[in-house]
Amino acid sequence: MKKIVVLSLMGLLSFAIPPALAHSELVSSNPSASANIQQLPEQIELEFNEELLNIGTGNSISIMTPSGEDIGMGETSTEDAKITRLLNTTSETGEFVVMYRVASADGHVLKGSFTFSLNEGIVPISQNESAADPESGSNLLVTLVTIIVGAASVLLIGLAIRSRKRRITSAD
Repeated sequence: MKKIVVLSLMGLLSFAIPPALAHSELVSSNPSASANIQQLPEQIELEFNEELLNIGTGNSISIMTPSGEDIGMGETSTEDAKITRLLNTTSETGEFVVMYRVASADGHVLKGSFTFSLNEGIVPISQNESAADPESGSNLLVTLVTIIVGAASVLLIGLAIRSRKRRITSAD
């Protein structure tokens, strides 16, 4: 019985640690994911929930136009939990893809991407507007799976305890 309780507690505690504490994740960007913008900003900014390692060209951002051209200009700059890259102008409109690769302070590499749409405009704007990015779908999926596995573990533990009680009762 003690083994079941100890294993149950260990299992429940392992699910109590939120997945967001495990590695870095993107918390905001400019432009934000799925945004519809009228003008390109002068630079793209990505902010993460923890400090990033500044490893030269190890951290990168690519901004792909609908035709597949990377409009990033110069190197990616890393400072604390933010990375930025200047943008070239383009006459293209449509869906742009932002792809990033960063090394978090714990040494893990995070790769990801998101899209935004440019409806009109060629000239970069001079002011950057930060917008918070809601929790990404991949983190939502991890959270959902964690909840389902945790609930299933609790159910199995309850069934094991109930089964054990029945055996003890029937033995009397």
